This record gives sequence, structure tokens and C-alpha cells, in this order.
Amino acid sequence: MSGQWWKLYLGGGALALVVYFVMPDGVPQGVLYLAVGASCAVAIMIGVRLHRPRHSLPWLLMALGQVAWVSGDALYSWYEDVRQVDPFPSPADGLYIAAYPLLGAGLAVLIRARRRGPDAAGLIDSTIVTIGFGLLTWVVVGAPIINGTSAPVIDRLVAVAYPAGDILLLALLVRLITASGDRTAAFRFLTMALVLLIAADTMFAATELSNGYSTGLDLFWLASYLLWGAAALHPSMTWLSDETTQESQPFSRRRTVALTAAVLVAPLTLAAQLTFGISPDSWAVIVCSMALFLLVVARMSLAIRAVLATVSQRDRLQSVLSHEVAHDSLTGLANRASVLAQIEGALHRGQRAGTLSALLFIDLDRFKTVNDKLGHCAGDDVLREAARRMDESVREGDTVGRLGGDEFVVLLELLGSETEAVDLADRMIRTLAAPFTVGGVTITGGASIGIAYSMDAGTDAHQLLHEADVASYRAKASGRGRSHVFGDALRRELNEQAALEAALGDALTKGEFALHYQPVIAVDTDIVAGYEALIRWHRPGHGLQQPDTFIPVAEKSDLICDIDRWVLGEATDQLSRWIDEEPTRYADVTVAVNISGRHLADSGIVTDVTSALASSGLPAHRLVLEITESVLIDVPTATTRLVALRGIGVSISIDDFGTGYTSIAQLQMLPVDTLKIDKEFVTCTTPGARDLLILMITAAHRCGLHVVAEGVETEEQLQVLRSLTVDSVQGFLFACPQPARVIQGRLGTGRDAPRSRAQGR
Repeated sequence: MSGQWWKLYLGGGALALVVYFVMPDGVPQGVLYLAVGASCAVAIMIGVRLHRPRHSLPWLLMALGQVAWVSGDALYSWYEDVRQVDPFPSPADGLYIAAYPLLGAGLAVLIRARRRGPDAAGLIDSTIVTIGFGLLTWVVVGAPIINGTSAPVIDRLVAVAYPAGDILLLALLVRLITASGDRTAAFRFLTMALVLLIAADTMFAATELSNGYSTGLDLFWLASYLLWGAAALHPSMTWLSDETTQESQPFSRRRTVALTAAVLVAPLTLAAQLTFGISPDSWAVIVCSMALFLLVVARMSLAIRAVLATVSQRDRLQSVLSHEVAHDSLTGLANRASVLAQIEGALHRGQRAGTLSALLFIDLDRFKTVNDKLGHCAGDDVLREAARRMDESVREGDTVGRLGGDEFVVLLELLGSETEAVDLADRMIRTLAAPFTVGGVTITGGASIGIAYSMDAGTDAHQLLHEADVASYRAKASGRGRSHVFGDALRRELNEQAALEAALGDALTKGEFALHYQPVIAVDTDIVAGYEALIRWHRPGHGLQQPDTFIPVAEKSDLICDIDRWVLGEATDQLSRWIDEEPTRYADVTVAVNISGRHLADSGIVTDVTSALASSGLPAHRLVLEITESVLIDVPTATTRLVALRGIGVSISIDDFGTGYTSIAQLQMLPVDTLKIDKEFVTCTTPGARDLLILMITAAHRCGLHVVAEGVETEEQLQVLRSLTVDSVQGFLFACPQPARVIQGRLGTGRDAPRSRAQGR
């Protein structure tokens, strides 16, 4: 309900105005006039108590001003209606005049409370408007009062005090409007009240000069009372005196029009007086014109300074943005885009001048461990410190940049020889090998650096960066903490690898791949329990290629997924054909297929396996999917994918177990069915090797896993594995991987196959 008081007040006030103007002149009408005026002061006090603004002083001063004004109305009505006299000046005039400074003080405090900071432009603008319209008021009202009557000086001073007070209120009104701040309902009510008050006073003074006073002016004063009270009662008065969040009011078209009109008042007034034969008030016009001229000059100066400041700020922002676009936010070094642009520029300059340029690709060693153990904040500290050390180690004119993560580059120009780059790389390695201290923890540093040189005019930035990156990878693979130069041998190797990748892409479509099958023998029965499908490549011009010559290359791209899908389809289809042709011989035989880490990470792996089974008609339990132990570490989604695959009925086998980082304790938590022990543990004769083998077999059996030992090559190894209760074995002792037609053509069946250990070796 408190938010609606202003509506009730305005509604009641409007009704009072209607009653006032239908009442005859006399005491009752005067009493109603006083009641409306007194209600304004009461409404202000109620509004302050109701809404509790942060600054109540402006409203209290305005309430006192309204009390003074109403008191003047009461005293004037007593003279006019009771004593039937119209004295001038009288004590009522003193009360009226006292109201102006009180109202003005309230407005001034309100303006100051709303102001966020100095507003010289707004002050000048309001002064220009005040002087312009103040001159008009003086010419129309003030000067005639002073010069057009022979009344005593005190009478004329009192009469002039009214337009002077109005000019004061006008100045504050203009300052309030031109200052920044929210234009709330309370703000609009207050400004309308001031406009009506100033207009009524001005029209009253003008009509007094012509002895033509009209009671219609009472409407302006009464409406001013009501709007002033409504401003105090409206809820938005709470934040009317709050400090504005805006810097200043924009220089709008409306403000331009107002300032132009105010500046033109002086010349237009003089022109009007000369046109109508009125004696011009020259000094007033001259003084105001000079003041306006000086203010306009000051305003132009402020505008010019603001423009210059804006331009300067824009230039600073552009400089900051340009720097941020070209530099890494963490280290302050040049970023990848900037580095590539600078490399390109250096190559062009080197080609024109015939000078040598080099690029150092720096990869911090063991940085991932820092992030994993100490957190990314510690990692950021290491990167910043490493960047500082690198920047201090290079020559003047060299460019240090960060590509991202823990990868940095250094661009070297105008090299006298290739050894200069190698020497700098060695110096960098020593610098970065020094320990880093982060949060009281000492961290061992280190870096591997690849070096690439601009060899000819055909080298571009991306190629040079790639060559340095490859060299860095070689340095890290060679033992970390060293440098490696990208030379002709590495270039030939890359070219051969590129050719290999292209040939692999064609191999699938041209049908160059084939599968060879190696039997898996059940130890307790010597019967073939399954086959492992192993891929071979009949590469034109190179003969039969083993998987270790091309699979590592395929695994670097999604090409390995295409190869895996082909192997799945071919292996399941082959076993299905064998079963159809010799159901007794292959009654319980399985086929194992190797799945790459990239394919296991692919969301389509389950669909690929399901499609292969559906296409071949092979039951799911006859398919074994082999994954290497390292995949469990490298593929975050490995466990989820394996659970889904087991859900469709296939078996999962961990291949090469013991060569990775999977602990034996983790076996019971892995969604697998078979543990395939790497041949290294089968063939190893070092002390403790047998104990480790026993531990793995025992742990696997306790976890309910089937154990397969691969790489069995001697009868002695077979007997040892048999004594250790290994379930199945695989190796050259039984057969090497052979094409399907050879497997199918062997004598005997899967249950009574000959036991010649040397066959196929």
C-alpha cells in the first residue's frame, strides 16, 4: 500500500483543484488553497519517513521551503480576506522570498548527492542556459520593475527578489536536468513542479506590470504543490538522491538545441527591442553576451579535450588489444599466431639477404607430472619462470614465443653458422634444467629441444615449425634433456612416412591387406582353442610387410580405425565360414582380434563390433577383442567401452600384460576375461622372473581370468607353464601365423591335430 500513496495524493489533489475553481472567492476558497499547499509539506515529510532515502536533507530543506511558502500564503490571505488590505511589501513577502533559498538549498544538496564526480561540462551548460533565460527574465520582468516605477527602493528590491529567486530555481532546475542520473517518476514529478512554479511566478510578475492578474495562475501554483508532494510520496524517491552510476550525460541533440537557444537570447532580445522601438538594456545584453561567449569558449575547450582524451584512450586500447592478440596472456611471450607471422617474415628476409635462420622448438620435460601432482596453478608458475629464463638466455633481437601448453619456440635470425643455434639450445637446456621452486616445493626442470634451419626458398613457417617439432620429439625419445637437429636423414624418414601413410590409404581400397592366423593351444588338452588374427600387408614393390612396419604409422590417424573395422569383418567372416564348412573341427574355436587404443576411444566401437558379428553371423562369444595394457592407461574411456563390449557378449583380453603400468591389484576391477602374459616373462631366465610369473598367474586365476602365455618357443618353456597351471599357450613352438588356406588345409581337426612342435616355424 505504501507504494500507492502518491496515486491517492494526486487523485485527492485533483479533486481539490476542481472544488477550488468552482468555489466563489473568499475565505473558504483561501482555506482550501492553504490546505493544498500545506499538504505538500506534509507529503514530503511522510515520504521521507516512509521511503527512508539515503540522503534525507534535500527533502527536509524543500519541506521547509514549502512551509515558508504556505506561511506566506496564509499571511497574505489574512491581509486580503480578513483585513481587506493589500499591503506591499509585507511580512508575507519575507516568507515568500525566504522560501527561494530554502528550496534552492534542497535542490543544490540533491544535485550534489547525485553527482558521481566533477562535471564541468554540465555546470557550464546549465550556466549558459541560466544566463540566457535569466537575461530574458530581466528584460521582461526585472528591468521594468526597477526602471518603470517611482516606488521606494525597498519596494523595488522586494519586487525584484521574486524574479531573482526564480532565476536561482531555474539555474538549479537546468543543473538537475543536465546532470547524469536516473530519470525516475519522482525525478519527473519534481522537475515538472519546478517548471510550473517558475512559470507561474514569471507570468504573475508580467501580469502585475500590466495590472492584469488572473486567478488561472493559481492552477500552476496548486499543481506545483501537488507534483512536489507526489515526488516525495513515490517509491522512486528512495534512490533519487543516490549517486549516479553514469559518468555524465551524453551531448544529445536536445541539449544542443537548448544551448543554441540560450546563446541566441542576447542578440535576439537586442534585435526585438530595436525592432519595436524599445530602449535596449545595452549593459545587460553586453554583460550577458560576454559571459555567454566565454562560457561557449570554455565548453568548446572541454569538448576538444574530451575528443582528444577519447582518441588517446582509443589508441591505448588498440595498443593493448594488439598486444593481447599477439601475445600469450600467461607468459607475455609472443603467441602462436604472432610466432608464425614472425617466422614467415624472418624467412623472407633471410631469403632476400641470403642469411641463415633457425627455429628452436622447446618442449618442457615432465611438465604433465607437475600439473597432475601440484595442480595447474603450480604448472602456470613453472611456465612463467621457464619463459623468463628463456627470454634472458636469447640474443637481442631473437623472438621467444609460446605455442601452448609446455611448448615454446625461439626464432633466430642472422646466424653466422648452424652451431650458433646448437650452442643456444645447449644453453637453454642447462638453464631449464635448474630446479624450479613453486610454493615451497622444488621441482626438477628439463627440456628437449628440436632445431630446424631454413634450407631454401621453399621453406615456409608451418613447415619449419613442423620440422622443429619433429626434431624435438626425437630429442625427447632419445632420453630427454637434449637437442636434436632436423637433418637430411630425418627429412628422408618423414618423406618415407608420408609415402607410407599415402600407401596405407590406398591399401584398403586395393585389397592389399591379408590376415594370418596363429593358433592358441589349450595346455591341458593340446587342442586348438582359438586363433589370433594378425594383419599382413602385401605392399607392391616391398613384399609382405609385418604389422610393426606400418601399424604405428596408421595409429597416428583415424586410418587405424578403418583397418580395425576391416580386420573385424574379415576375421569374423573367416571363422564363420570355417564353422560352416567343418562344424566339428571348429566347434568351440574362437578368433582374437587386436583393437587399437584410438579405435577403442571412438564412440562407434560397439557399433563396429556389432555390425561385424551381424554381417558374418558369428556368435558374439566366439570373438575375443585384445587390447594392450597401455591402452587402459592412455584411453580415459577404456573401462566404459569395455563394459559395453562385454555387454554384447564378446570376450576381452589384455594383451602384453606386464609391459605397462597396470598393477596386479587392479585386475579384479578391470572388465576383462583373459590375461595374456607377454613373451618377455615367458622367455626371461633372470633371477626372480619365475616368481613374478607365478604371481601374475595366481592373481589372474584368483580374479577369475583365463591365462594365456604367448611367445612359447621351447618344450622346456611349455612344461614350466604347464606346471604353473597356465590355461593356454601361443607361440612358434606350435605354429607361426599362417594364411587361412594353410590353416584349413592342415591334417587333423582341432581336437586331434598332430603335435609336431616344429610345424610352420
